[in-house]
Amino acid sequence: MKQIGEKLKKLREGNQLSVDELALALGFAKTVIWGYESGKKQVSVSHLEILADYYKVTVDFLLEREQISDTLDLLNLTDLNSIKLVVDDQPVNQEELAEVTSYLQVKRRLKEEANQLQGRIADLKEG
Repeated sequence: MKQIGEKLKKLREGNQLSVDELALALGFAKTVIWGYESGKKQVSVSHLEILADYYKVTVDFLLEREQISDTLDLLNLTDLNSIKLVVDDQPVNQEELAEVTSYLQVKRRLKEEANQLQGRIADLKEG
């Protein structure tokens, strides 16, 4: 209880909001905000969602739950319909995904070659 209250207070203060301003913006009573922040009142699920949306964070962030991350291998992505990739609010198609993947591969190879070259130059200076 106390941890989420502290997190909510930090978010409010970080956004330079008073309790009055936040209560007004969310349509909550000031006593509800105080109760949540002090840890004396349990945050309801509906209020948790409203707070997360307001602060543009996830409910998991507020609850301090670890995010489970999955690996997404762009080279072996066969079904683009199973996920939604967007750039500038527009879906990424297969051709664009292939271009991005190729770009990253080339960029990484060039960086690796540059590092190897710098290593050789350093060796020559020493020798």
